[in-house]
Amino acid sequence: MPSEKLLWSDIVSPTMDSAEYVEKFKEDSSIEENYSAYIPKSEVINQIVAILSSKNKSIKILAMGAAWCKDCKMQVPHLLKIVDALPSDKVEIRFLYGIKTDPYRTLGDIKWSARHSPPEAVNPKFAVDKIPMIYFFDSEGTLLDLIEEKPKSSTIEEVLLASLKK
Repeated sequence: MPSEKLLWSDIVSPTMDSAEYVEKFKEDSSIEENYSAYIPKSEVINQIVAILSSKNKSIKILAMGAAWCKDCKMQVPHLLKIVDALPSDKVEIRFLYGIKTDPYRTLGDIKWSARHSPPEAVNPKFAVDKIPMIYFFDSEGTLLDLIEEKPKSSTIEEVLLASLKK
């Protein structure tokens, strides 16, 4: 988790919604293939829907990444498939892409180019070490949890469910 309190309002760069993300990357067949091939765990999706409905909650999700990133091409379409299975009035998802590495960095420097990346990539509040970074916020904009690169021992939907249960 980021060392400083990260809020939804800390996002300052322009972001894309789902339709804009799909349109921007429609030429990349791996994104469509990864979206189509992924089958979210229905029992987990049902639990997420139940929590969002029963507690009148909503969730905000930010996915940060880059077009060149293989993990982004795998994980972000999975996330999009999960979001598509949830009630649209309960989920807001935004995509922030364009993160670039800094080829001139030295050992110990931040790996992202401050000049060519969105400012969130180098903002310590976002704690971006690997991409994609997937952040889950509550309806008030407070960070609940995040996934760095890929879930470590579960699926994206299981991390989302655990976040909502906190």
